[in-house]
Amino acid sequence: MKTETLTEWLKRGCDPFKEAGGLPEWVLPARSFSDVVEEVGDDGILELSRPVEMDPVMKRRNGKLPPPDAVALEDFQKAAKSWEHISRVKPVIDGCFDSRVMLDSFKEDEVETKSDVLRSVTVLAIAPFSPAGKTLLGELAPILGGDKEQPAELLGRYVSAVIQNDLETVKKASDIIKGNSQWQDWSTLFARKAMSLNSESKLIAVTPPVSADIAWVIAQMIMEAFENEPERDHSNSEAG
Repeated sequence: MKTETLTEWLKRGCDPFKEAGGLPEWVLPARSFSDVVEEVGDDGILELSRPVEMDPVMKRRNGKLPPPDAVALEDFQKAAKSWEHISRVKPVIDGCFDSRVMLDSFKEDEVETKSDVLRSVTVLAIAPFSPAGKTLLGELAPILGGDKEQPAELLGRYVSAVIQNDLETVKKASDIIKGNSQWQDWSTLFARKAMSLNSESKLIAVTPPVSADIAWVIAQMIMEAFENEPERDHSNSEAG
């Protein structure tokens, strides 16, 4: 049986990163998060990482990671607290909640379908945590009237434009996202993966529900923070 080392890393790192990011307990309950990442598996996680350059850890380590139980819990906690993007996590996830609630009232028109809007929201939620997202956010900021360094604000401004039927702004923003082949390919792959999940586990233990993009943010936090921990050397460890 194939050992899913990356999956085990994500499961072990979830709680320390939730704590460091200020996420409440009911976001990503441990069992539900575990069920989802196990279903996606190492290969699925890596497949989603590559299109938007979110797999530097695995590239650097030639596809190998040490067993997660070889790393002390304190090191997971330290890495989470020191991750450069940790302050963005809760605002972006709160923005996902707000977006989902607001978009419940959205009605499709000839410009944007609901799936188009949700795809743009998902990209806006993930881009702040990807090296490939910096340019995209820089292009979207002047259109949405926001700051590229405040991604949660950009997400909120996009959703507000949709709800207010500001078709010109929505179309300009959506065209940039759709016109970026890197993010278009990723969002198509993400949607396909999300639709293929058989798990009935809820990533949010209370309403309102939210899509799997929250799990993806957490997964990337865990892996990137581990990569940026220079004082530890796991190069001699072997994947289990």
